[in-house]
Amino acid sequence: MPAALSGNSSSRFMFRHCVLLSAALLGAAVLTPSPVLAETAGTQAMARGDYVRAVRELLVAAKAGDRQAQYELGLAYRDGKGIGRNPAQAFRWFRQAAEKDLPEAQYEVGQMEEDGDGTEKNAADAAEWYRKAATSGNVPAMFALGELYRNGEGVAKDEQQAIRWYRPAADKNDIDSQLALGKLYQQGVGTPKNPSEAAVWFRKAAQLGSPEGSYLLALLLIDADPAVHSMGHGPSRASVEAMTLLRSAAGQNYAPAQFYLGMAHLKGIEARLDDGEAVARLLSAADQGYADALHQLGRMYQQGRGVPQDPVRAYMYLELAFEMGDESAGPDREDSAHAMRAGAVQLATRRAQEWVQARGL
Repeated sequence: MPAALSGNSSSRFMFRHCVLLSAALLGAAVLTPSPVLAETAGTQAMARGDYVRAVRELLVAAKAGDRQAQYELGLAYRDGKGIGRNPAQAFRWFRQAAEKDLPEAQYEVGQMEEDGDGTEKNAADAAEWYRKAATSGNVPAMFALGELYRNGEGVAKDEQQAIRWYRPAADKNDIDSQLALGKLYQQGVGTPKNPSEAAVWFRKAAQLGSPEGSYLLALLLIDADPAVHSMGHGPSRASVEAMTLLRSAAGQNYAPAQFYLGMAHLKGIEARLDDGEAVARLLSAADQGYADALHQLGRMYQQGRGVPQDPVRAYMYLELAFEMGDESAGPDREDSAHAMRAGAVQLATRRAQEWVQARGL
């Protein structure tokens, strides 16, 4: 035994106490989960669908102050994964991560404050959180801030500022920003009217798979080609591309494109005259509750064009169009009612209700 410890019971006691205390502290360090490891384990559990374990691990890291865990725990509470959906708790954890300058969390806080979800609605505060996230390069926040400026919510209405925030997001392939930017150039809002620049952004969105981008680009091409609207014209390069874009959008179940194609086949100008194809396209749009298509189908059943003449079905579609917001369908609906037998209006109204229920609209 070292001389310093021999014959000294007090020293021996202190030595043993220090050894035991060191071991206890070491054991505590080993047993206490690392926030980083807990966050990693939680993320991995979330990725494989083990949401209960994910929340348990994330909670450890979030309470220790890990901002990524706080953000992911907020997502779990927001979506109800591994724990009951709780917007207030989601907001609490998002806010903690946002205050630690995590852009994704700042965006989520902005969303919840804009919507009044889990917290009081406050568009002005939402704008500030979006600004912080957008300044750090968060693309969804750039678009969201652009929307607030365009609509004058939480900030003074300023379309030029909207463009300022849409553009960097659009440059990073955000489809919503590309569409918004294209519409402002198309309308000349916040910037000089510029159809060519609008076409650039609509084309970018279309190339990324946006049916709305394809549809809007097709309309620009058609508007810029007067020959498209002339009976008996030969197909031009613009009209061929426009029809290709419209069919692409319609193939993605985009109702405005389906309606446009239906009317094109009905008129026989932009596309070949084909009542059967017109009806098929219009039905596809109508099944999504597209009011213009419902109105047109009602007229076709009134006239018996492309379909058997049927006053009851005509009234049903016209009633649906009116209920979906097309007020111009009202007079046609009244005309249809005059051609119906007693009790047929009630039958058509009941069918309209069943139609809506069957489609969950």
